[in-house]
Amino acid sequence: MTQTELFLMRRQKGIKLNQIAKTIGCSIALLSKYEHNKVAMDSNKVNQYKDYILNN
Repeated sequence: MTQTELFLMRRQKGIKLNQIAKTIGCSIALLSKYEHNKVAMDSNKVNQYKDYILNN
């Protein structure tokens, strides 16, 4: 699943970045930049991000 697909799924489900940030222990800014392909994120954080979106 691509970053864009995950972004769209997150928006469709109504999941806020602050919910994910609190759960995986990173900043909202990092997640936003990751979703807009401005920064790379640690693979562990990426997996947690994906899991949160897919399972909530």
